[in-house]
Amino acid sequence: MARGHNRAGHRGIRADGPGGKRGERREISRRYFLGLAIGAPAAAALLAACGGDDGEGGGRERVRVQLDWTPNTNHIGIYVGLAKGWYEEQGLDVQVLPYTDANPDTIVANGNAEVGISFPANVIFSRAAGLDLISVAAVLQSNPTELAVLESSDIKRPRDFDGRTYAGFGLPYEEPQIRTVIKADGGKGEFETAVLSTAAYEALYEKRADFTEIFTTWEGIEAGLRGIKLRTFRYDAFGVPDFPGVVLVARRSAVNETSPLRRFLEVTRRGYELAAAGPDEASQVFMDHLPGAFPEPELVRRSTRMLASFFVDKAGRWGTQDASKWQAYSRWFLGQGIVKDRNDKVIDNESALGGPLFTNELLPGG
Repeated sequence: MARGHNRAGHRGIRADGPGGKRGERREISRRYFLGLAIGAPAAAALLAACGGDDGEGGGRERVRVQLDWTPNTNHIGIYVGLAKGWYEEQGLDVQVLPYTDANPDTIVANGNAEVGISFPANVIFSRAAGLDLISVAAVLQSNPTELAVLESSDIKRPRDFDGRTYAGFGLPYEEPQIRTVIKADGGKGEFETAVLSTAAYEALYEKRADFTEIFTTWEGIEAGLRGIKLRTFRYDAFGVPDFPGVVLVARRSAVNETSPLRRFLEVTRRGYELAAAGPDEASQVFMDHLPGAFPEPELVRRSTRMLASFFVDKAGRWGTQDASKWQAYSRWFLGQGIVKDRNDKVIDNESALGGPLFTNELLPGG
């Protein structure tokens, strides 16, 4: 499922280095920081293969989409639009770019894609790093990730994470989230972290780690299909505000009246709303469009069914971003002391990020 890490993973838990402390990361994932650490010229060179017009658009306007991961059910609305020819009908040549280690935020900021799939945390980090991006739609209305333990574990509640080993992914906001959850349940927020990327799941299943984070809409279903029983804990039940998955663009294109983004979002809305209303139909369209990509069709179908309620708001509309969710999450996130500007100064107020982080104005009826 979409996540800011590399699926290559590691097979075993990494040993602590000298002086390791509880709650400190052992390693930072390459993918998250590559995009924000390299300069624009280097990033442009790195991503050159993703850019350019191949001349096959037939006069349609090109919209390049950088996914946050390999194609999965989070992205199903885009693929429904492609499979049904809806983008072409709107004069758009939508190209889904190959997955890369570079951060989608940077790819979009450097003009090598018009659209990126991301999360509010990445938007905040990118703004702090000087990337002029804005979120224009919610791919998912809520966060489907939860902390997971084996059902047989003696960890019955979040404060039991104290003193245990978390199999993580190297993202800078993982540990603040977990500390918040533990403390909200009366614990100290002290735990070990082993950065394992996608090997985290097997580490949990093989009892080489005590807990990890899963997408309930993918890894949770996958575990069930394998007969592995899990107990999970929602972040928003223990002090971490809920947040959406988002579509981000460069702000210059968001204010460009000739931009094809409105048409792109209108078609994308249709795709996701079809998936919300008919998840099995959308799953089949998705799998038919990417033959051979999903060896377990039942996993795709169950995932889409579970995500159906995540795709749309209470009115049944895709894309609308809830201001109260953005405000609550950004306030909590900026309060963790992990967001710094280009001069390494901590940013603790949204006003220092150069304006609104999101807009609904490009959505149909916005």
